[in-house]
Amino acid sequence: MNATDEIKSRLDIVDVVSDHVQLRKSGQTYSGFCPFHSNTRTPAFVVFPDTQTWYCFGACAEGGDLFTFMMKKQGWDFKEALQQLASRAGVVLEEPSPEERRRQAAADRLGDLLAEAADYYHQLLLHAPQAEGARTYVRRRDLSDETLATFRVGFALDSWDACRSHFNSKGYSNDDLLDAGLLTYNEERQTSYDRFRQRLMIPIRDVSGRIVGFGARTLDPDGVPKYLNSPQTALFDKSRLLFGLDLAKREIREQRQVVIVEGYMDVMQAWQAGFHNVVAQMGTSLTEAQLRLAKRYSKRFVLALDADAAGANATLRSLEVARDVLDRSDEVHFDARGLVRHEGRLQAEIYVVNLPEGKDPDDIIRANPQRWQALVDEAKPVVSYVIDAVMDDLDRDDPKAKTAAAQQILPLINDVAAPLEREHYRQVLARRLGVDERVLRAVAVGRGSRSAPRRPAAPPAAQQVGLVAAMQGNQSGSDLRRENFLRQCLAHPFIVGQIDRQLALHQLRRVEEGDFNRPEDQALWRYVRERDASTAVVGARELCDSLQDEVLCQRLKQLLQLESTPETQLDRLPDLLVLSVIDWRLDQLKALLSNVRQLLSTVHQQEDEELLSLYRQQLRDLPLEMRRLNHARDAMSAMGQRAKRDRPLRHTRSGLIRGQT
Repeated sequence: MNATDEIKSRLDIVDVVSDHVQLRKSGQTYSGFCPFHSNTRTPAFVVFPDTQTWYCFGACAEGGDLFTFMMKKQGWDFKEALQQLASRAGVVLEEPSPEERRRQAAADRLGDLLAEAADYYHQLLLHAPQAEGARTYVRRRDLSDETLATFRVGFALDSWDACRSHFNSKGYSNDDLLDAGLLTYNEERQTSYDRFRQRLMIPIRDVSGRIVGFGARTLDPDGVPKYLNSPQTALFDKSRLLFGLDLAKREIREQRQVVIVEGYMDVMQAWQAGFHNVVAQMGTSLTEAQLRLAKRYSKRFVLALDADAAGANATLRSLEVARDVLDRSDEVHFDARGLVRHEGRLQAEIYVVNLPEGKDPDDIIRANPQRWQALVDEAKPVVSYVIDAVMDDLDRDDPKAKTAAAQQILPLINDVAAPLEREHYRQVLARRLGVDERVLRAVAVGRGSRSAPRRPAAPPAAQQVGLVAAMQGNQSGSDLRRENFLRQCLAHPFIVGQIDRQLALHQLRRVEEGDFNRPEDQALWRYVRERDASTAVVGARELCDSLQDEVLCQRLKQLLQLESTPETQLDRLPDLLVLSVIDWRLDQLKALLSNVRQLLSTVHQQEDEELLSLYRQQLRDLPLEMRRLNHARDAMSAMGQRAKRDRPLRHTRSGLIRGQT
């Protein structure tokens, strides 16, 4: 993940824009008065949280991401925006040293290897005869083919060297496989062997969708451990990952709530049933880093940890300060006091679901999805959950038991950040104990008893959430066209003028910064425009020296690694690139048209007559612009066909073909 992606992953565009524009929520978007043109009557400026973009449907008729917003609002260039937003996001910008560059290259290689490993394991699950038991297992767990494909679930053969042999044959060394966590090294025998054997393989992705490791479930009923995760690597740190967040983040933002469960199966089953805001912690304590990661998308957390792992015993044990993290990978440490502190620091709301004893989310969702939704709807704040758990079986006639209960619960209440909320819980505890609130203030806070009360029962079912298809793809065709366009213009500056002339010939505007989505690409396009068109083709190092910006230099090198255009095809290159421009603009207009239709459905006719009129005008104008682009495309295609027919024939070893003029 580069610097701009890291910044955008840490900052929410709604929060950034709200510092400058008063926004109101309307359906799944936010709208307000555009800060870039004079207007106080029509809130035509719209922020789209799911894509982290903004657009002005009024006089500006332009949009972008949080970088373009701040650059336009503050008059910053790319470097200033990068520095300011990095400071706000807590991202450290440093020019990478040769060692850091080496590490980045190694990380990229590991990422490629892990992506290939996921495909390797997935194909084994689908087709290998040895995987029949694994296929039976996933059928028994009611996982559909679509779910298995979405999560790229796979299977590791019952072999000590199958994975190693496969990837050795593809050019990866044993060191590569060890660094990726696919091999384990035996110090005694000084040999390496496959880490994952006879296990169901579940790829673990970071928030951007890059595979960074695996969670491997044993298929042996007596197998230990039940789950074997990848070891800590340059890419894999389980304390900073949430399984399924890459797929769930859009729905989390839309529902304004993230549900955190324990297991990978819980997430996959929830996704399959239409609950797309569910993620899983990585088998140990829920960390502040994980909560901060989820907070980018919602400030409301609902914890639904397995009853056997986060039951009353674990709840009471976790009231102790500095409790060691449990070592077993299939246990979860429920740190109630830690959660309350996180809640205060993060300015978030944390709730706990009362799961039926002996049932996990996977069981409940498969048996009764409505029941699952009811449990989530009735989740309790952490302090309320613990008070209920402690008080449920308390002997109120035993003063020692009441003292012990107070000593267990009061530290939790004292950690609540909001004074009014803290006083509320103290009053609740006083009533439940049947004592004067002033008595609680005199109680010495100790460790208290570890006796395990019975878990309170969950309330009846509520309304089930609807199914939402919120899967986000990786790079779109339009993104690839933009990348290729920019790469060709950087490599062959003389074609920029030809492209401008071709666009003008068809009465289309020339390519501008706003045509690109990535802030680095916008800055590079500005550089292309400022660069002398007669400049000879130069290498990446010379271009980087001209840019004098490490982030832009990294992006430039990435672009120049794309496939080069043969010299024999350069005469057709401007035409092909103009067609690319037309295609991505058509895609932009289609997306805008879809957004306008969605926005139109949220407008109240009597309250926003002007806004309604604006969107209706867009519904008329956008199809006309699409028709104009399609007309230009058809004209260029016809010209290309004529030019191809008119090319002279030339001889080759295989016969006559059309040559270059």
